[in-house]
Amino acid sequence: MKQARVENQRKLTGALIMLAIGILGLGACGVQNQGLVTHDPLPEQAMEQTPTPLPQASETAAGDIEPGTTDSIAYQPIWGSFAPPSMDPATPIPPPMSGLDLPDEVLVWVLLGSDTEPPFTGRLQAIHLLLIHPRLSKASLVSLPGDLYVYIPGYTMQRLNTAYALGGIKTLRETLAYNFGLTPSRFVLAHPGDFQWLVDDIDSIDVTLFYPMPRACGGIPAGRVKMDGALALCYASYREGMDEVSRMQRQQQLLRLIFRKFTHESYLVRLPVLYASYEGWVKTDLSLTELMGYIPLALRLADPDRIGYYMIGRDAYSIWEVPGHSQAKIFLPDIDRVRAVLQQAIDDVIVPAPLTNQVQTLEAQLTAQYEATLTLQPTATPTPTPSRTGSPAPESTTYGETPSPTLTQSGYPYP
Repeated sequence: MKQARVENQRKLTGALIMLAIGILGLGACGVQNQGLVTHDPLPEQAMEQTPTPLPQASETAAGDIEPGTTDSIAYQPIWGSFAPPSMDPATPIPPPMSGLDLPDEVLVWVLLGSDTEPPFTGRLQAIHLLLIHPRLSKASLVSLPGDLYVYIPGYTMQRLNTAYALGGIKTLRETLAYNFGLTPSRFVLAHPGDFQWLVDDIDSIDVTLFYPMPRACGGIPAGRVKMDGALALCYASYREGMDEVSRMQRQQQLLRLIFRKFTHESYLVRLPVLYASYEGWVKTDLSLTELMGYIPLALRLADPDRIGYYMIGRDAYSIWEVPGHSQAKIFLPDIDRVRAVLQQAIDDVIVPAPLTNQVQTLEAQLTAQYEATLTLQPTATPTPTPSRTGSPAPESTTYGETPSPTLTQSGYPYP
């Protein structure tokens, strides 16, 4: 199926980036084994360890005394109103994240990348939270390592990248709400393949490397490198050992370059066609109408320094070896430092900043490109959009009350 899709869709731009550009010009970056990537043991290994006592309750405030008692203290589960665990965790379950100051105006979305083609559901190899302030035209992207060991409500302590496979977008939203205090209102999930097609369709991207990568992708030299889809995919996917931070940095670098190419070269004018071409592959609860409404925001975000890039980095977690499984290593998050990173990302989008004249230039370019398209196609004769070969995922791809068709594609989970 994948080969047939590649042969028939080489000229279709990747839907996830198309979507991300329509929103913020951001997206989800995913990975696949490139032969050089070092993968950690499957998450199931961490679940097969010797159970430890499950923390049953936490003490409430001293004033919360159960009725009819004089010296007893009321107790409530540490997981609060979230679903209790269904199996013993390897580590104590932390309390839900709290203390974030998130204004109502700030939107929270999540961009995801799976490592598996539909109809199969694999691990998430790209998890990016988007914080958007439409009125101020500011945004922050926070990259989350998939190996973070978190509480998945209703299940147990497990890697963050397994949450979607365990219960779909509902379970993932609950997991993000519990561990990061943020509940995404919109999501996008892409499968392997789109990113490579996208880079080829926009005629490659020029990437600057400050240091050579001799062991990655057949060797990548330092300096300015022109990357086609295959090389860019490998560059964003490569991970050496447990070095998730370097991979997230490369993914964010590519996101910036692709976003700039879309907003500065008027690719947004093709948004409706691209949306239709990827319907049935990329999963999302964003409608085309909603996406079109965010094009002006995307152009304003292309103004310098309107998007902040953050990640849960090395100082916010420690590497922990699961007892009894010497090869199973995960990231134990430092709750206070994770909270600090998230609050900084939130604070960044609520600080007003004036726009430059560049926005007017980008708007004029996009308008001119649109008018040129109308000139080149003066008739109203509909032209059928080439459709992908193969069968889309059998499960429903619409979530919530979104009347418009949703995106769904299989491919590399990327921007």
